[in-house]
Amino acid sequence: MQTILSLGNALNQGTARGSAVGFRLDSLLKLTDTRARNKKMTLMHYLCKVLSQKLPELIDFPKDLATLESATKVQLKCLADEMQAISKGLEKVIQELAASEKDGPVSATFLPVRDTTILAFQVSKPALPPSLN
Repeated sequence: MQTILSLGNALNQGTARGSAVGFRLDSLLKLTDTRARNKKMTLMHYLCKVLSQKLPELIDFPKDLATLESATKVQLKCLADEMQAISKGLEKVIQELAASEKDGPVSATFLPVRDTTILAFQVSKPALPPSLN
């Protein structure tokens, strides 16, 4: 998108539209309408050519979009509820493990593993954005 914005700004240089900070998505449709002087190449052709040379990893971006359809079906409220339940469960586990320290030598061999495991869970636990809390 940044490349398309830069391209649009270059084409509109010297006009009021030449320093845009964004564009509407329906403007993408115009990439196939804008043609070169020889009428054979469109702006879309040029963009694909430049991207394939400079940023070839972007050419396969439709593969990255494959998971978006299923992601749109996830309810953010349900996700927030699940994250909260996981956090509460982790807190209960931590409390139980802290109580197990009183077991003496029986649980002493498990304490180093416990601490490493708890730390791993706490580090890997993703944080919810404040808007979902």
